[in-house]
Amino acid sequence: MRVVVTGAAGFIGRRLVRELVSRGRLRDAMGHERAITDLLLLDRTGIDLPDWNLPPEAARIGIRTAAGDLADADFRARALAQPFDSLFHLAATLTTDAERDIETGLRVNVGGLLDLLSLCRQQAAPPKVVFASSIATFGGALPETVEDDCVQQPQTSYGTHKVIAEMLLDDHSRHGVLDGRSLRLPIVLIRPGNAVDSVSDRVAAVLREPLRGEPVACPLPPESWLTVASVGTVARGLIGVHELPREAFGPSRAINLPALSVTIAMMIESLRRVAGDRRLGPIGWAPDEKLIRIVAGWPKHFDSARARRLGILPDADMDAIIQDYLAHEGAA
Repeated sequence: MRVVVTGAAGFIGRRLVRELVSRGRLRDAMGHERAITDLLLLDRTGIDLPDWNLPPEAARIGIRTAAGDLADADFRARALAQPFDSLFHLAATLTTDAERDIETGLRVNVGGLLDLLSLCRQQAAPPKVVFASSIATFGGALPETVEDDCVQQPQTSYGTHKVIAEMLLDDHSRHGVLDGRSLRLPIVLIRPGNAVDSVSDRVAAVLREPLRGEPVACPLPPESWLTVASVGTVARGLIGVHELPREAFGPSRAINLPALSVTIAMMIESLRRVAGDRRLGPIGWAPDEKLIRIVAGWPKHFDSARARRLGILPDADMDAIIQDYLAHEGAA
């Protein structure tokens, strides 16, 4: 079975690849369980597999990497010359960048998907396509708990792009040229490495920097509500959505990933509890009105009864999210 992951070098992509390698098998579009024999990892940046410390099971899989821009037709033609059975599409320009540069956001988030869908239409056998969508598809006056069928009124370009992508996958699935499914993700914690200018990473920094013994200035008030998930839960959720039978979906092939609802204050309380004797860096406050407005437009409680029934579950608690980070990434 040939599997492709776009955005593979990213925070979520790396963890997804580890989970795929450890699992070693997936169900194809016909519902048959097959061994993963080829795994193609695509990203704009280079991928150094020896640094990834993949599980031993990786030796049984032919893993290839390719660095380039999916919007480049020549790169796409070279990298995706062979048909694939499954595609996990994670590559995206995130909220802050998409707001700052409308043209690039459209080219990457919408144009990039359109190019991949064109390749899917050319294949003899319809592939499975799993798309990483977002809570940013929702906005405006939201109910207390946002479920799968809540009306989508995105308040950012990034959220708008995700809605467009969900609908394109629904339509292509209706035509039978692929078997698409979208998983809407909350804020995913905790990205390792240096800080980047994204909403989720600025939230993650409230936990990551203190764990490193470094100071952090929190951009959100302590009472701000957020929906969050660990990257491990997200990776397993993406695979879980891939494995669902097509009958599990209705006209819409998008479902929410059940998430935890926490405040910044609750996150910090959990941080201090999990840290134990570890010396934490100081936490200060520097409210960012633009970030506060963006987060205020997102769901405060985010769930999916359908996902829960199908075994796709949230993290146990905030402590578990921090423990997932310490176990897999550390705080060095």
